[in-house]
Amino acid sequence: MKNSKHQLAGFVLLLGVLAVFSIYWSGLHGLFFFDDHPNIVLNPGVKLADLSRESLGLAWSSGTSSQLGRPVSQSSFALNHYFSGFNPFAFKLTNLVIHCLNGVLVYLLGYQLLDSLRQKLNLNNVGLWAALVAVVWLIHPIQLTSVLYVVQRMTSLSAFFLLLALVLHIRARRRNQLDRVAVSWLILAWCAFWPLSILSKETGILLPGFVAVYELIVRRSERGYLDGFGRLLLYLSILLVLVLGPYLASPFGQWIVAGYEIRSFSLLERLLTEPRVLWEYIQWIVFPTMGSFALFHDDIKVSTSLIAPWTTLPALAGLVGLSALAIVASRKFPLLAFGIAWFLVGHSLESSFIPLELVHEHRNYLPLFGLCLIPVGLLGLWEMRPGVQKTLVVASLCAVLTYFGFLTAMRASLYGQESLRTQLEAQFHPESARTNYEAGRTLVTIADGDRGNLLVSVLGKKHFEMATELDPDYKMSLFGLLVLACGTTQTVDQGVLEELQRRFRERLILQEDTSILQAIVEMSGAGLLCLTRADIDSLFDSFVANQRVSSDKKRDMYALHADYLWLNARDLAASRNALQKALEITPKDPSLRLKWAQLDYIEGQKNQAKRLLLELRDERLSSNERNTLNKLLTTPEGVSK
Repeated sequence: MKNSKHQLAGFVLLLGVLAVFSIYWSGLHGLFFFDDHPNIVLNPGVKLADLSRESLGLAWSSGTSSQLGRPVSQSSFALNHYFSGFNPFAFKLTNLVIHCLNGVLVYLLGYQLLDSLRQKLNLNNVGLWAALVAVVWLIHPIQLTSVLYVVQRMTSLSAFFLLLALVLHIRARRRNQLDRVAVSWLILAWCAFWPLSILSKETGILLPGFVAVYELIVRRSERGYLDGFGRLLLYLSILLVLVLGPYLASPFGQWIVAGYEIRSFSLLERLLTEPRVLWEYIQWIVFPTMGSFALFHDDIKVSTSLIAPWTTLPALAGLVGLSALAIVASRKFPLLAFGIAWFLVGHSLESSFIPLELVHEHRNYLPLFGLCLIPVGLLGLWEMRPGVQKTLVVASLCAVLTYFGFLTAMRASLYGQESLRTQLEAQFHPESARTNYEAGRTLVTIADGDRGNLLVSVLGKKHFEMATELDPDYKMSLFGLLVLACGTTQTVDQGVLEELQRRFRERLILQEDTSILQAIVEMSGAGLLCLTRADIDSLFDSFVANQRVSSDKKRDMYALHADYLWLNARDLAASRNALQKALEITPKDPSLRLKWAQLDYIEGQKNQAKRLLLELRDERLSSNERNTLNKLLTTPEGVSK
């Protein structure tokens, strides 16, 4: 009987994995988008040409998403490129495989948790319920961006190692003796998989929080008391809360406060807004619709006070009530308490005081598991009763799985057709500046291939104008208007150009703003843009004149401007001047010094250039830069003039 139950659970899980592949298959044929480009496609370190120590080291340190750089995730992107180039299908397929592996780990975790509470839940088939939870978790439509948005492999890969660590920790604790096997599992969990989780994405740091939820609720319920390890975790949790305030107020925590200098909202406004966002997440999870989801959610209003908007205070009170319910229910209804606590701990980093964007669907990747577990207790009781109630349970589960699978399949199909996805998301989210820009960009791309289709160009322009009006800090839409004007009238719209200059100079510099100048340089070099050198110089000058731009961004833009002046404008003196400004910020940067040596060679100062090149031989360079260095050292006459 026991073997047959395990076989049934395994069969359901296998069907779920196969269904996930079928559901997501059409979406694997989509393109890279948004943060995929700066983190992967345009990242020199990801372009792994060989498996040498230097190339792998560059891939390991190629991350720019955080202070740690997320090297494990970046290395995985580089390996993808090594084996398949920048083929989006291969990258997305890798994400899907990781997602399915995580589904298996969710099953193993769910089995351990439900088995620990078997007596209280009175479940007939723990394995089957764990498999059903895993399948729901796998196919839920809110998980889609963690699979088809390639850069969010950072989320799923971090979850993979965290789930491995947590499963091993629970298995070790449930042995009830600290023997060699238990110690080995604990060492592997905490000393190997936990660091790998953090180095994939910083959310891995939440492992102690998830362990605390297990120990304080499930472990205590299974054992009937809180043992020494559980009490230690409780004291450490209280201590963490007590030291958080002083840490933020100290010089060590000022990086968090400083992060809000590049946001359009303050720390207080974020803390007021996130409770509303969490309830939005819960609604999207429990009652998902096509209109709920999108790549961008910048249309959610920021809370400026407890009553603006009016839902702020009820959302905050509801969150406090939810936390209180978890505490009160922890003894009598441990699965309910665990599910709530897991969800809240899962959001405690990205949905709290850290100066991130306000809303992203992928933040629910692990928290979703807690909400999926909650219904098991009630459904399990009904499933034990024969007749109508058992039939209703089976019918309800089939309906939920079918509906979730249908929604996810529809979303996946859209993510395989960029033109359709962007237009539908713009219809569902008309107040989103980024969504409107994406819709406009897609239409303009279609118009480029069909010059006679003026209607598409007009609609694209309308989306750009809406995006510009919706967000005073947004600039991509202005760039889109410039490109559109150059393509249709071969003239520069001076009003748009001046507004872009003003926003570069006065408004917040957003993460994607540097890509505007990169695109301008590339398009100018290819003859696809009608901006003059004076226009382009003025945009660079406006960008670096912004008082809120970090020194690193200024350095990068000085270097990019130097490239434009050298390769496009052929003004070596101006290029050297811009490069000098970049070197004043980071004098020892090997990439900048290599550019300086190239300018020396071009100007005939070959001895001076060779001395600098010899100094750079032991520096860490990308594979392309290393090739350039070797070429200059061996065949200096081959340098382009």
